[in-house]
Amino acid sequence: MTMTGHCLCGAISYQVEAEPAAVVLCHCDDCQRHSGAAFSVNVIVPRSALEIEGSPRVYGTTGTENGNDRERLFCGECGSPMFTMLAEQPEIAIVKAGTLDDRSGFAPTAEIWCQRAHEWVDTSQTRVRFEGDLAPG
Repeated sequence: MTMTGHCLCGAISYQVEAEPAAVVLCHCDDCQRHSGAAFSVNVIVPRSALEIEGSPRVYGTTGTENGNDRERLFCGECGSPMFTMLAEQPEIAIVKAGTLDDRSGFAPTAEIWCQRAHEWVDTSQTRVRFEGDLAPG
């Protein structure tokens, strides 16, 4: 499978030559702030399959929820959040689903940090749910 995408202005584009490992909704505080929304829709792919064209800027953070280091990659021109890299899982890359050229067919299969979901967000009972990032809820 080939997935392609780009930022709002087109300065950063990418291609992924792999099937996604998962599509996950994340309700953590950091993802809410990074996405500017109630949750982030994340496509998990092998990092080795991700080819980036352009030079995204990197903002390093320490996860509010679990204390793990994160690299949040974004376009320095238009500010679009593009990717998140996890220090504890260097073999994966998290692609922000809204940057995909074709977003059809990427229905989330799991939700994480459901304990941080807003009360007005109807979390799915059909997806696997985790209160944090590890234990099923």
